[in-house]
Amino acid sequence: MPRRPPGSDAGSVWLRPASAARQPAPAFSRDQITRAAIDLADSGGLQAVSMRRIAARIGSAPTSLYWYFSDKNQLHELMIDAVIGEIELPGRPSGDCRADLASIAWATLATLRRHPWFAQLGIHPVPGPQTTRYSAVTMRSFDGLGLDPVAEVNILAALNTYIFGFLQRESAWQQFISRTGTSAAQWTALLAAHPPQPTGTGRPAPQHHAVRMNLSGDQSFAFGLDCLLDGIGIRIAHAGQQPPTRPASRRPRPR
Repeated sequence: MPRRPPGSDAGSVWLRPASAARQPAPAFSRDQITRAAIDLADSGGLQAVSMRRIAARIGSAPTSLYWYFSDKNQLHELMIDAVIGEIELPGRPSGDCRADLASIAWATLATLRRHPWFAQLGIHPVPGPQTTRYSAVTMRSFDGLGLDPVAEVNILAALNTYIFGFLQRESAWQQFISRTGTSAAQWTALLAAHPPQPTGTGRPAPQHHAVRMNLSGDQSFAFGLDCLLDGIGIRIAHAGQQPPTRPASRRPRPR
C-alpha cells in the first residue's frame, strides 16, 4: 500500500488540503501529471491510463502520484477540468444571448471532440478552477435579461446536457460503425430494404425514405442546438412578463 499524505481520503480532489509550506517542492506538478494522463487517454482511451504509464511518462515512481490524487476518480476530475480549460470562451458577452450560447456550445463541441474519452466520464459538477470559469463566462451571457439565478443555472444545465448527450450519441455511433466495419451509407441501404411494418393501430405504416443516417456531424448538432436555443429564447422572452403560475408537471403514474 503506497504511503499517502494526510487528507488524501477526501472524496474529491478539490477537497484535499493544500500541501504544507514547509514540505519540499515536488519534482512534478499536478498539471504535468494531468497532461500525461490526458495524452494517454487521447491515444489509447481511458483504459490506457494507469499509474504505471503516467509515472513512466514523467519519470516518476507510480506510488509518488498518490501525493497528488487518491485514485482514478480524482485523476478523472483533474483531467476533465484541464480539458474544459482548453475551450475557447468569449472574453465578454456580446449582448446577444443566443449568439453567445451558440458560440460557447460550438467551442465546447470542438474541444471535446479532440478528446473522445471525455464523453464516457459525463458531467462532473465539481469546483475545479477551469470548470468554475466556464460556468461564470457562460452565465455572463444572461447579463441584463433579468433572469433569476435558478433560471440561469437551469439554462446552463440544459445546454451542457445537450452537448454531452450529443457527444455520447456521436461517439456510440462512430464506435458502432467502426466495430461492424460498415458505413452510414450501408446502414441507410439496409433500412431502405426493411421498411417499417404496420403497428397494429389501424394506421398504415409510415412511408420510408432512404435518408442517410446522420447520428453525428455538425448538421445534426446544429439542428438540435437550434431547437434548444429556440426554447430557451421563448423562456427568456416570457421571463419578465410574469405569466400565471402553472402547476408543476407530474410524472405519470405507472400502470
